[in-house]
Amino acid sequence: MATQASRAAGRLMISPAVILLFLWMIVPLGMTLWFSTLRYNLLMPGDNPFVGFENYQYFFTDPAFWPALTNTLVLVLGVLAITTIGGILLALLLDQPFWGQGLARVLVIAPFFVMPTVSALVWKNMLMNPVNGLFAWIARALGMQPFDWLAQAPLFSIILIVAWQWLPFATLILLTALQSLDSEQLEAAEMDGAGPVRRFFHIMLPHLSRAATVVILIQTIFLLSVFAEILVTTNGGPGNASTNLTYLVYAQSLLQFDVGLGSAGGIVAVILANIVAIFLMRMIGKNLEA
Repeated sequence: MATQASRAAGRLMISPAVILLFLWMIVPLGMTLWFSTLRYNLLMPGDNPFVGFENYQYFFTDPAFWPALTNTLVLVLGVLAITTIGGILLALLLDQPFWGQGLARVLVIAPFFVMPTVSALVWKNMLMNPVNGLFAWIARALGMQPFDWLAQAPLFSIILIVAWQWLPFATLILLTALQSLDSEQLEAAEMDGAGPVRRFFHIMLPHLSRAATVVILIQTIFLLSVFAEILVTTNGGPGNASTNLTYLVYAQSLLQFDVGLGSAGGIVAVILANIVAIFLMRMIGKNLEA
């Protein structure tokens, strides 16, 4: 009886926070859903008639929609490939004893704490600038023509910038998982004649699979909404070459002042993000059960 009373008291105490959190999420989502059914353009003030699914039809038939969706998928998959493979390699390197190991770990993790806008500015002006950038200086030193990264390979440049920012996160998670591996298994495999490559593929990599799936889930949720790096470096261009769904919604809402169309795009982006998240969570659940 006392236990039931204490549980009821606990639910009562946390109910204001739960209600506030629910309102914090549901009110903006409800307003966005409502605006998506209106013909609401700030350049045409006056009545905002109800148009139903007309904005969704315009959004899906927008010539920029499918390139933006493709760019979003390429961006997410490219960053995941770089951060997962690079995180495993860096975790293996940082797990080895060497002089200055603690400082090296701090330096590897440091980029994760840099603001996206700042990291994009650093890459744009100090590294990828075709005139004064570091990459241009290296190319001229080797007798090569400097490469204009943001103009000639805009999406790949965005992938590099975002991957550089998320690589420390993947490294930290994978390094923690690697350090939890029982060293006796590796010693027994080494005594049985297994080389470093076999130990990696048959012992280390299976042990890191759960941590890798967690990294993929968390990063995917955030990578679907990459925006600052695109705004600062390419503005979605040239053309639509580096426009993702998030930037497309921004362009329709704040550059074209079409609140209704931008709201419809926001709802579509939320639905796609939830579909991807549910799919990944099921995959992770199966991996954890295995």
